[in-house]
Amino acid sequence: MRSVLSLKLSQQLSMTPQLQQAIRLLQLSSVELELEIRNALEMNPLLEQIETNASTEELEDLQQKIPELRFDRIFTVSEQNLDPLRHKCTETTLRQHLLWQMEMAHLKEHEILIATALIDAISDEGYLLCPLSEIQQSIDFNIDIAEIKTVLSRIQQFDPIGVGAQDLAECLILQLNALPSTQPWITEAKKLVLNHLPLLGKKDYGALQAALGLDVISLKAVIKLLTSLNPRPGNAIASKKSEYLIPDVIAYKKNDRLIIELNKECLPALQLHSHYATIIKNKSAQGSQHFKEQLKEAKWFLKGLKTRHETLLKVARAIMEQQREFLEGGDEWMNPLNLQDIASKVGLHESTVSRITTQKYILTPRGIFELKHFFSSALPSLQGKRASSTAIRALIKKLVAEEPSQSPFSDDKITKLLLERGISVARRTVTKYREAMQIPSSTERKNPSFN
Repeated sequence: MRSVLSLKLSQQLSMTPQLQQAIRLLQLSSVELELEIRNALEMNPLLEQIETNASTEELEDLQQKIPELRFDRIFTVSEQNLDPLRHKCTETTLRQHLLWQMEMAHLKEHEILIATALIDAISDEGYLLCPLSEIQQSIDFNIDIAEIKTVLSRIQQFDPIGVGAQDLAECLILQLNALPSTQPWITEAKKLVLNHLPLLGKKDYGALQAALGLDVISLKAVIKLLTSLNPRPGNAIASKKSEYLIPDVIAYKKNDRLIIELNKECLPALQLHSHYATIIKNKSAQGSQHFKEQLKEAKWFLKGLKTRHETLLKVARAIMEQQREFLEGGDEWMNPLNLQDIASKVGLHESTVSRITTQKYILTPRGIFELKHFFSSALPSLQGKRASSTAIRALIKKLVAEEPSQSPFSDDKITKLLLERGISVARRTVTKYREAMQIPSSTERKNPSFN
């Protein structure tokens, strides 16, 4: 026997704390980010805020860039002395978030009915509450359980990852499957979840070591990986509610060029505290190791903020590049667009695009919109060009607004008028869109009591 010493180089991507922090920063709204920054400043003395007086200057700058902008039209603010760049917003529910992604998923008509039934059965925490057999019975047409499982597997790939699981083990496995295959300890973590989760709940670490064949250090690494997952993925969406809305991005035209830039108010003026950083580098402070760790954390936080803003700007520019016609003509000129279109264009995963467009808003000459507003499914048109569902909704609304008051258009009539414009949609689709916009039927619109 002889000993052999060898070197082996390999690359692997692990879910490090700084990567987890960067992902979490992506999905924060502007108001939530502001709170996160305040907490970071309180917890870490090596971060300091640069004082600015940009509020008034920022508003004047916006009015110069978008001269036709009327803040009283876009921001219906009732409170006195409220910053005109802020606006009250409503809560985004998990159901709304999932239904929006369903529209982007290119499902067939019967799959949409199945997906809607499944989403309606998902709790705020993200778990599927009903057995699949009950879902099957609630659907009006005959469908196999196998097809329901197929649609459920699509929903389980939506953001947040882990949603639609039927129990904790499945929820954790879905999140583990979304990690890179090179993630350290991922195989052992899956084995623990699938076979020994009750032992972890009892904190019977000795039995876990024996079952998994791991030493103490290795078992701690596996448990650390599991605790980085979210056992209630729906809470990441369902609990999000911001009191005020601040536009994250600004879009305007200058010399016939479309300019997209970040709202300076949303850019935190943070930096490393130069005095403390110098002391730590000179190793002249007591407990310097503790401060070195805080220095690392401060740098991670600043890097995470930079990544968030770069990603937001890149995605916003890609979206508005595809929706140039919207700036000229409004919703009627909205082009079909889905998450995959933008993900492939900017080189990101679809879930990342979903995170960075949720509760992020863009200020345009036409108003302020959530970035998700610019995504819409495609419907066929006679000219061969796809028409977006958003554009069709806008056209229906316009036709209703211009209809004769004594003879309102029926859904059949609206369908024919859309066909004359080259857009072929079914009458039931017109009815669905009309009801979603809370427009009464033609009979109710004709009734004088409606007005």
